[in-house]
Amino acid sequence: MSSIVRQPLKVTIPHMGNYVIAFKALIEGLGCEMVMPPPITRRTIELGSRHSPEFVCLPFKINLGNYIEALDSGAQVLLQAGRAGACRYGYYGEVQELILKDLGYDFRMVCLFSGGKQFDFISSIRSLANGVPILRILRASYLAFLKIKFIDEMESRVRKLRAYEIDKGKSDRLLQDSLKKLSCVRSARGISLLRKETRKKFDTVRTDDGARPVRIGIVGELYVVMEPHANLDVERKLGRMGVEVIRPMSLSSLLRYAVFPFLSRRISREGRDFIRYELGAHAAHSIGHTVEFAHTGVDGVIHLYPFTCMPEVSSRAILGNVARTLNIPVLHFSFSEQTGEAGVDTRLEAFVDMLERKRTFRTDFRPQTKTTTDSRLTFEV
Repeated sequence: MSSIVRQPLKVTIPHMGNYVIAFKALIEGLGCEMVMPPPITRRTIELGSRHSPEFVCLPFKINLGNYIEALDSGAQVLLQAGRAGACRYGYYGEVQELILKDLGYDFRMVCLFSGGKQFDFISSIRSLANGVPILRILRASYLAFLKIKFIDEMESRVRKLRAYEIDKGKSDRLLQDSLKKLSCVRSARGISLLRKETRKKFDTVRTDDGARPVRIGIVGELYVVMEPHANLDVERKLGRMGVEVIRPMSLSSLLRYAVFPFLSRRISREGRDFIRYELGAHAAHSIGHTVEFAHTGVDGVIHLYPFTCMPEVSSRAILGNVARTLNIPVLHFSFSEQTGEAGVDTRLEAFVDMLERKRTFRTDFRPQTKTTTDSRLTFEV
């Protein structure tokens, strides 16, 4: 009697920056096959927008577009990391599942944090990989975590190097090369060796030691902050302008906050002089990090969020008060599928120019609010 060979499940997860590399390690470590969603393009956003509720946020539309393209590529299981809380993200899975079923797709949706607790993902993963020993699940999760840490460390290094490097673009090229290698690494030792190799390569980047770049902090809604296609690659644009970018939000930090909630509360407490209640999602962190930036000599802050995101829309008004009180300029960007790149470039250039002049002339800087012709984008200086 011939034995039946069981085909591995084909699993996918939406893009969020370079973290899909880490999730690929998790999925393959469980014995499943990773269906990598095609890179996010204008078609991805158009697909998601076409089938989404009109006033839902941009991350929802991009994620839905990722799912549609992955399902067309043969995906059978969709991973979704939504969790309960004061944000629509907790409803993504249910709503997207209904939309995709209505479109005729046959699949299973697995929410990694269905119960809203830190370690619910273990039971979700076990339902995905039925019969997989717990030790294998932990090993795959640990490897994915190490890859997340690697990605965050190297991206942070590049955000700083862009402002100082003489051969513009070299640090980005080194990063892309290391990420390609990371995707093929299958062990903790391999990641450790790749980290040492990549650090040495970054050390060879020639820098202008006399440079005094403008320093800008990035805060806002987590997906728009961490996915370049959602924010029109703001970080890279700033780097090309010679700006040192500081972004405290990363997947590593979010995992730390999940395991050690007191660390998350510490960030929120930084803004206690401006807000004493919970706004939902990471809006309180946007305020807390902006206060930290003001106290540590950062030149300005850019606040990124999707159009209609209520937690960040609420924090925007409070950030205006922070800007006036602590004398730190804040630029707000509200992103939707209609946001134009030329407008973003113009506003970034004007903001960086203003910060450079502010530093150069060191005049009395009295904040006031100016509103552009786009009522969704205010320039707080």
